[in-house]
Amino acid sequence: MKDLVWYACYGSNLYKKRFLYYIQGGGPEGATELYKGCSNKNNPRDDKQITIPYELYFSKRSSRWENRGVAFVKSEKRESAKTLGRMYLINKEQFVEVVRQESDKDPDDDSIIIDIEAAISKGSYRVPCISWYGRIIYLGSERGYPIFTCTATWADEKTELNRPGEEYLRFIIKGLKETYEYQDERIIEYLKNIKGIEGRIDDQEITRLVTSTQLE
Repeated sequence: MKDLVWYACYGSNLYKKRFLYYIQGGGPEGATELYKGCSNKNNPRDDKQITIPYELYFSKRSSRWENRGVAFVKSEKRESAKTLGRMYLINKEQFVEVVRQESDKDPDDDSIIIDIEAAISKGSYRVPCISWYGRIIYLGSERGYPIFTCTATWADEKTELNRPGEEYLRFIIKGLKETYEYQDERIIEYLKNIKGIEGRIDDQEITRLVTSTQLE
C-alpha cells in the first residue's frame, strides 16, 4: 500500500470515464487520438472531492480539443483560490504514466521520470522534457498517501489565456455534476468567472452548455 498516491485533477479528468482512458487505454467514440493506457490497468482504489488552492485558467491550443484552450492551475498557491477537483488513488507507476500521457508522451517513455520524494520535500518538481503538465505540485496527504496535481512549467505571468472548446467543457461539466452533484446554477457561477472563459464565452453560452450536458 506504500506505493499509492492521490492524483488530483481539475480539468476533463474530473469525469471518471474520461480519466479511465489514461489507465485502461482507448478513447471516447469518434476520438482522433487514442490513449495507450498504463501498464497496470487496475482501476483507482478510491476517488473523492478536493478543493485545490491554486487558481484555475485555460490556455494554449490543444489539437486534441478543437485547437482550443485546456485547463491549468497557476504555480503559486493562493488560499482564496478554490479550484474544484477530484482525486484518484492510484499507484506510483500509474501516476508517472498518466503524467506522461497528459502531455502526449508515450507512457512507456522511461526518459521521463518523476522524483516523487523531491516533489514532497520541495513542494513541487519539474519533470524534464514536459512543459504543458510538467510541474508536479504536492498538495499534502490524505489517509497517509501524498496528493499531487500537475500543471504547466511556464511562469504564471507569461500565461496567454485561450477559451476552451465545447467538447472539453462538456467533460468538465460532466465531472462537476458527477463529483459534486451540484445544481446547474452553481456550476454556471463557477465556470463563468474562470480566466479564459470570463469575457470570452458569454453567460448564455455557458448556461446552454451546462443545462444541456447530461451524465451518461
